[in-house]
Amino acid sequence: MTERLSIEFNAIIDHVRVIRGALRSFLRSKEINATQVFDTELALSEAVVNVIKHTYRFEPTQTVYLTILWEPEERACTFLLEDSGKTVSPEKMLSRDLDDLKDHGLGVYIIKSLMDEVTYSPREDGSGNRLTMKKRFRP
Repeated sequence: MTERLSIEFNAIIDHVRVIRGALRSFLRSKEINATQVFDTELALSEAVVNVIKHTYRFEPTQTVYLTILWEPEERACTFLLEDSGKTVSPEKMLSRDLDDLKDHGLGVYIIKSLMDEVTYSPREDGSGNRLTMKKRFRP
């Protein structure tokens, strides 16, 4: 049976800490090791910060939607991160060339490096964006 955890929160940067804590507790309850928990927290944090910073421009009245789906038979989590901001084309979400390193802007690269699958699309109802990330955990 797939287990579901849904969290809806205002686009406030301090909420990232709360989301990390909730994710940490959730994954530890599944006996995921500390390194994999940390990597998953980092990827999800980067994704949430990107929504708050780039989509909502730190507007605290906006809402971020996170759904975590635990698939025990696969020992995997799927993360659905949605917003109701302006739709961005998937091409714009490509990570930058690593030869063009700066002191910021590596979030998408980090997410893709730490997750097993990453897809980006407009929400089904066209009212925003959806980032889907999947992480398979080693025993």
